Amino acid sequence: MSLRLALFGPPTIEREGGALALPFERRGQLVAYLALKGGWVPRAELAALLWPEAPSKLAYTNLRKALFRLQSLPGAPVVESNAASVRIDVPTDVAEFERARAEGRATDALALRRGELLAGFDDDGNEAWSAWLRFERDRRRAQWREMALARLAEDMDAGEAIGLAAQLLDADPLDEAALRVQLGWLARSGQSARARQAYREFVRRLDEELGLAPGVELRALHDGLVTGGAPVSPPVAPSVAGSDDSFVGRSVELRRIAEFLGRRRVRLLNLVGPGGAGKTRLARRALDELAPGFPGGAAFVALEDVDDAVEAPARIAQALGLKLRRNVAAIDDVLAHLRERSALLVLDNLEQLGGCAPLLERLLEACPALAIVATSRVRLGLPAEQVLPLEGLPCPEAEDADRLEAFDAARLFVRAAQRVEPAFLPAAEAEAIVDICRQVEGLPLALELAAAWVRLLSCEAICAELRSGVDLLRARDSEQPGKHAGIDVVFDHSWRLLAPVERNTLARLSVFRGGFTAEAARAVASAALPVLGALVDKSLLRKDGARLSLHPLVLELAAQRLPDGSEREAATRAHADYFHRLLATLQGPLAKGDRHALQAIDAEFDNVRRAWHESVASNDPAGLADSATALVRYVDMRARQKEGLAILREAFAGPRFAADPELRALLLSQVAHLAYRLDRYAEAEADAARAVELAGGARAGFAKTQALVVLASCALRQGRLADARDRYRQLLAMADSRDDPAARAAELDNLALVEKALGNFDEGLRMSLEALALFRRIGDAAGQARCLSNLSMHYVARRDYAIAATHLREALSLSERHGLVAVRCMVLANLAEVSTNLGDLEAAAGYANKALEVAEASGDRGTEAHIRLQLVTLALHRGDLAGARAELAASLTLASAMGRPLLKLLGIHFLGELLAAQREPGCARLLMTFASAHPAMPAAEREELRERLAKVPGDGVPLPAWPGLDLDELVQCGILEAPLEHAPLIARLRAAFQT
Repeated sequence: MSLRLALFGPPTIEREGGALALPFERRGQLVAYLALKGGWVPRAELAALLWPEAPSKLAYTNLRKALFRLQSLPGAPVVESNAASVRIDVPTDVAEFERARAEGRATDALALRRGELLAGFDDDGNEAWSAWLRFERDRRRAQWREMALARLAEDMDAGEAIGLAAQLLDADPLDEAALRVQLGWLARSGQSARARQAYREFVRRLDEELGLAPGVELRALHDGLVTGGAPVSPPVAPSVAGSDDSFVGRSVELRRIAEFLGRRRVRLLNLVGPGGAGKTRLARRALDELAPGFPGGAAFVALEDVDDAVEAPARIAQALGLKLRRNVAAIDDVLAHLRERSALLVLDNLEQLGGCAPLLERLLEACPALAIVATSRVRLGLPAEQVLPLEGLPCPEAEDADRLEAFDAARLFVRAAQRVEPAFLPAAEAEAIVDICRQVEGLPLALELAAAWVRLLSCEAICAELRSGVDLLRARDSEQPGKHAGIDVVFDHSWRLLAPVERNTLARLSVFRGGFTAEAARAVASAALPVLGALVDKSLLRKDGARLSLHPLVLELAAQRLPDGSEREAATRAHADYFHRLLATLQGPLAKGDRHALQAIDAEFDNVRRAWHESVASNDPAGLADSATALVRYVDMRARQKEGLAILREAFAGPRFAADPELRALLLSQVAHLAYRLDRYAEAEADAARAVELAGGARAGFAKTQALVVLASCALRQGRLADARDRYRQLLAMADSRDDPAARAAELDNLALVEKALGNFDEGLRMSLEALALFRRIGDAAGQARCLSNLSMHYVARRDYAIAATHLREALSLSERHGLVAVRCMVLANLAEVSTNLGDLEAAAGYANKALEVAEASGDRGTEAHIRLQLVTLALHRGDLAGARAELAASLTLASAMGRPLLKLLGIHFLGELLAAQREPGCARLLMTFASAHPAMPAAEREELRERLAKVPGDGVPLPAWPGLDLDELVQCGILEAPLEHAPLIARLRAAFQT
């Protein structure tokens, strides 16, 4: 029996003898998505799309259930599946539409679209589905519009044409191209009055909704109707096949050009941008679209090979088709021709035309209806000039790999690649294409040059080549015209236009990474403000707010102009010194979590990284000691510990560092701290112990203190409470001897946690409150936020969840206001626990998922493990045992890798709660008793776990002897037996009851 899915309009399943509506539910969404994709779709993609808020394990479970339930859907197509992917191989009207469109069969394609794609399948509760559906609908609507315009350009019945144009305007009431077509057909059919009415309504809508006036072409069409001229033929639509091969995107820029030349009455518009930005193509496209609005004519004037303004009038005359008179200056013939005409001139490559200002001013003054569009790498500086800056095309982000066609940069790359390699499949290399687009920041010429290499290299290999330099983009492509033969040729052209001081400054600016301020440019590159302004005007330097930057390709090529030897060394040393000083200056504010200081390093982090690299590479440790502490404080608060650790570890490579024990002690203590923050306890303790041995001299105090803090913190995390208490007391005494209130507050906060773990609740609370008062007194926002979060746990131990929530909300506000990413993650995790205890499960889930996102991104394994235990509780409340098992296994895996006894024991307790939910109360009680009675279980947690144990059926019933399983063995059972619903462990525990 034949089967077909109709996806335009309300989705239906069409079989011989009738049609069935596809129901709007998960099964229906699944069928529609698979049918529209038309091939194998990864299970991960389906799970993320249809259950985006669910943990991944739960989403996979839901997907399996939905696929199984598809069998019961009346008329459903057969689903094929393997371990990783799923597909439905069934004809659809959308696929037929695509074939008709590819073959240029506009009439057939238009007949297939019976409504909006998947009408009625909007899912407001699922943003992932909604975003995908919006994108697909926009794409199909654009394709339908393209086909409709192509059909309207053919010979057809006037009534049918007017109706089709009306459909276009129904879909988008502000579609100017559709209105032009409709007006043309109305005029041809003798309905001028109706055409003028349609024009007036459109003008009103355009003004009310966008505040814009109609384009020049539309106005000219209307003026023809008003004056009673000959009926206007409908404008010819662009060819469907291959219409975008030479031009992609720039819709915003085209609209702005039309607005400038229309409503704003700009007469000199300069498209300014770096070489390779696509200025010429944009100008040509604008000329094609706007020419009908200039009855006096329009011409494109190529000035690439003209370097003197004296020669330009003859070139303009040639473009206008003028026959020059003898003994008459070319400019006079040009002016005589244009004086009374409403005309448009595009002057391409104006930057190299020396002394062009008088020519432009004379043209504009003598020809009042003339409009000029120039393309240039340089601002002209004329009073009449309106500048339209041109940068790279919009680029996709990493998460956009499955929707490349929505981004102009990716579309241009793909089309250029398919010209040299017709079999090129973008979907197979989508992630690498995204990387290529972002590396060249969407610069059109660079994208086309890179795409030319797909005939030899994979996109991943092209990415690697680009990361190593610009050799891949050098002049080798014979298809590119002269000055666009390669990025190096383009840059050389710009370089030749610079004055010597501009060249020297640009070369020195290449030592920066990720942009810079004018102040930094002056300090590092001796850049005078007028020179920076000139480089901005010449499209070699970009300004974004208070920061300046070089395009990465310009940076690479400018760096090659920086001479090797003393000049290069001086520039890199000045760069390193400047950013080491910046870190040292911000050390105090960073210690308090000042948001302005953190934001300053956010902007300069790439420069900071380079400063450290250059200091190490040149074997010059000057400045590192002063900047190390600030660097670590920054990466700690922004949850960028991995990046900080990589920077510090590189510093150990040079011989100067090995020969300086004080510096080595300092760096080791900081490395140890970051390793601890990443839950690498053995590594952290080893580095901290070595730092204590090396510490001595002027810098020894801080290094030794930092190392001792790490040793104490590792002891606390691993349940060695007596050791942790002794070390923190030692540190508190050291702080008091230095009269250091910040250090005293920090050690009191830490000691309070130890006392709570030992069951000394009153003492722990007293210390925590004293620490908070000190942090408030010295204005330490980061210390306050951390302390408030820790203080809340003292109230959790007392079961006073309302007060705990109050402190956590204050901590959350502080961490968000100051950008304390790591603290925010911890606070969110604690809020999830407190909200669960308050019975607000929806809020708890929201906090937990936000915290999990931060923890996973930053590599905070300890917090991630803790959050996943919260998600176990929430899954059990929902009755989702499979989801609870998945989260528990993930948490235990992390706890095992870190070697944290408390997290392991909490995981075993939750395993007991899971078995209770599986109606195994005896086994549950046995596990939960083991966890709560374990010597490594802190007092506060032991008391809470015993309360939870009392709620399991069978309280008071004697338990058998423990069957001999140790903690690590139980952890492995929790991890490995999750797919088996822990049946082997249950069997072993049941056996204990029978002996």
